[in-house]
Amino acid sequence: MEGLTEGRMVHFVLPDGHNVGEHRPAIVVRVCRNGAEDLHADGYSNLQVFTDSVDDGTQYAGGLVWRKSVPYDEAKKPGTWHWIEGA
Repeated sequence: MEGLTEGRMVHFVLPDGHNVGEHRPAIVVRVCRNGAEDLHADGYSNLQVFTDSVDDGTQYAGGLVWRKSVPYDEAKKPGTWHWIEGA
């Protein structure tokens, strides 16, 4: 996926908790590449997600959550990431 590199900021769509479906900022920690099966083309990434602590649910109380092999989704379904929308 063009432009997808470690260190980029994206939006993660909360899959659960008090604010299901809301977007939270996340940083791409690793772009998934698995040798012959290159998930990079599909946008799979490991993310560190910045949450709104317990306001997003007890599972997000630490304010920072690790998510592994998160798929890209232009439709912005819960549990996926997408590029940050323009202002």
